[in-house]
Amino acid sequence: MREPGSLDDLKSEDGSANRSEGIFYGWLIVGVLFFISIIDGGFTYTFSTFLKPLTQEFGWSRAETATAFSLYLLVAGLVLPAWGWLIDHVGARWVFLLSALIDGVALFLLSAVSSLSGFYALYLFLGVGLAGIGPMPVGKVITQWFVDKRGLAMGIALVGASGGGLVLVPLCGFLIAEFSWRVGYQILAGLSLFGMLPLVWFFVVNTPQEKGLKPLGQDYSKVRHTLLGPEPEQDVRDWTLRQALSTSTFWRLGAAFCLGLMAGGAVHAHQVAFFQDAGYSLELASTITGISLGMSMAGRFLAGWVSEHIRHPHAILAGCLCMQAAGIGVLLFLESLGFWALTLFVSLFGLGYGGMIVLWPLIVGHDFGRQAFGAIAGVLGTLGLSIGGALGPIIAGVLYDNTGSYDWAFLSCVGAFLLGAGAAAVAPEPQAV
Repeated sequence: MREPGSLDDLKSEDGSANRSEGIFYGWLIVGVLFFISIIDGGFTYTFSTFLKPLTQEFGWSRAETATAFSLYLLVAGLVLPAWGWLIDHVGARWVFLLSALIDGVALFLLSAVSSLSGFYALYLFLGVGLAGIGPMPVGKVITQWFVDKRGLAMGIALVGASGGGLVLVPLCGFLIAEFSWRVGYQILAGLSLFGMLPLVWFFVVNTPQEKGLKPLGQDYSKVRHTLLGPEPEQDVRDWTLRQALSTSTFWRLGAAFCLGLMAGGAVHAHQVAFFQDAGYSLELASTITGISLGMSMAGRFLAGWVSEHIRHPHAILAGCLCMQAAGIGVLLFLESLGFWALTLFVSLFGLGYGGMIVLWPLIVGHDFGRQAFGAIAGVLGTLGLSIGGALGPIIAGVLYDNTGSYDWAFLSCVGAFLLGAGAAAVAPEPQAV
């Protein structure tokens, strides 16, 4: 027999009270964010399917063409703090809407591009929109709606981006092979304008308070604090951006994400071309890439789940970076290992990359709280995307153009992943000054 006021009784009065009248609305938002992430992932991961067709049609080198992807990531990182400020002050819903409009227009115009300078300009424009529909705004919405089950909700919401790669990379490969690369860009534009915009408009709500609800598990968190003592992930102080920047934790994590996204960006920009060079058709190369992104779906989900059971997200991040290093390393032996190299690459790189991406917002919430989440995640993203993500594709393209193969490019990726893992492993929990 339970005593009145027991933990079980009080638990039923928290977020589960939101569920007493039906499914908690936050889970519907998670589902919407999942589909938004599918479209978002398509914008990013399909670039490699366009790389070789564009070089063949216009005579651009791979370094020149891949520079567009670097510019895309560069500007995405640079505008992240601005989007983060808007998210903190006007809410993620309007940021999603504006970003979807920007990306839809940019993708439609890309279908008519005819010059390298125009190609660069439109990818810069596309990058502005990318920053407003990625892990940062998704993370802000999830942290507002969930205290309990936050890792699970984050993993489900962000797993969609890898689903976009799984579905849209092979689809773009098919469209390019059967029709043209211009049709591929037009289909992506339609997904943004007629898929993402309506979903956000009708279903996304910034906070549970706007619907008269409470975050899932909010009161339960307070009860556990009172009856059982604080849990680290539930008792996080809310840091300001200035305070976060004063910690060694922030800068070590910045180095880890910078190196991880440098290597990850290089691989994503060039992997379809790498497989084509190895003798695979565009359709098959795109399918392999799509499967690796499908595996990253599992990585995002698993990282979210593991973060709820292991209170050391920095160690989880280090493990994800090491997995990616191993996955890229086996590609250097593709000719001798064949199918087994592909299997190990798809599994290790996919799982590790997916985990790394979902840990970005999770670690910010875990280490620095919710008050300045957008600003802190934005600056951390600037370090990762504008420095790391922007440099990786260019460096890989230059190494390929100078050597005629991707061997040195992928060796460099292995080294970057391992250095990033070291930075994450030595990042301490942030301490109040």
